[in-house]
Amino acid sequence: MAPVDSLAALRKRSPAPSSRTEPPTRSSLTLDGGFLEAWAQGYNVGALCILILIVFCNYRSGILLHKLILLELVLALWHGTFIFVDDPAYGWYLSSTATLLFISYQLHNVVSWLKIRPFLPKWGSRLFIVTLILVQPFWVVEAWSNFEYFNSLGNNANEKTRPWEALVRDPWWIFTTWKLIDAIKKTYGFKLLALVRINSRFAVMLACMFISIAFLLTDVVVNALRVTRDSGINPYWRFALVFKCASDTIFLDDFKSVLDDIITRSFNSAGGTAHRRSCSGRKTSASFRDGSDFIEVGPVATSISSPRPTMTNNRHNSSFKPRKPSISIPKIHVQKDTTVTSEPRKSSHESGGSDREMLPVPESAFYRSSKSNESSGPLSMGHASYKT
Repeated sequence: MAPVDSLAALRKRSPAPSSRTEPPTRSSLTLDGGFLEAWAQGYNVGALCILILIVFCNYRSGILLHKLILLELVLALWHGTFIFVDDPAYGWYLSSTATLLFISYQLHNVVSWLKIRPFLPKWGSRLFIVTLILVQPFWVVEAWSNFEYFNSLGNNANEKTRPWEALVRDPWWIFTTWKLIDAIKKTYGFKLLALVRINSRFAVMLACMFISIAFLLTDVVVNALRVTRDSGINPYWRFALVFKCASDTIFLDDFKSVLDDIITRSFNSAGGTAHRRSCSGRKTSASFRDGSDFIEVGPVATSISSPRPTMTNNRHNSSFKPRKPSISIPKIHVQKDTTVTSEPRKSSHESGGSDREMLPVPESAFYRSSKSNESSGPLSMGHASYKT
């Protein structure tokens, strides 16, 4: 450890107000403010580098959402390196990296839209993206005012626009967090704590979302009270940025796919049951990734039945053997003796050269006269007619 001139350097570091009246420069940073800013930027860069490595571990080419998350992290990374630049390039480098950070903010909101879109109606999805487009002129003005302010170009509009950043940056993220929790309860019928117990990775993502919202609210209060107006040091927004990016990185896919996978795995590990109840006890249904619905059912009862017939095993067909029943059922084989006799075929039975008629001629009918005695009367052949 390098020697120190005074024990005062070991005191608690906090951004001490400065007496400057011009826009902040590299040389105007106080000792305490420089320590705090360097620590905050190091935390920013180090955390985002780890998140980028996590994205590469789960990255799949050809998926737009994965590409946008990676680009979001890379653009936000550079605004944590301007502490190494000296005047007069300090202000230009700071403003340039701040512009990249503003683009990263917008990409984060687009990623939030892509992740929550399966739970939104068509009009809700359009409203989300249209309102996001409407605030883009503000970010153009903010980037311009940033260059004007930190490079002493004669315009201090950044002091007035900076407190409004949170209003045009974070409402979409807060809505995404609320909509995810609402979908867990209404669409899937799960309590939040029950889902957290099922999947700890999902619990970490929810914790990152809540922590990011807590820090962005802190940033709003600090800017509204102008606590950091003199020192220019505000590390709170960096905490909010890192935890927002972590929320996007833990699961790269959309929230519906993530929840479907979690619930499907929990059903498969339930040991033959598929049971799910909502908070109100009603039966609910949800959808798998391919769009098909699964419905709450009770335990699957296994009945004893005869095994299914197996397919013949040869070179071309593989045999599928059914599961053997747990209870063996005795089989009774009944064999009936049969006698097979053969009779030579007569030539008269041949249809080709036989004079025998196909249909037999009916025999002649005999009728008795009505006046004759039944015992001695004559019989008439053919068509009988009664004689009067």
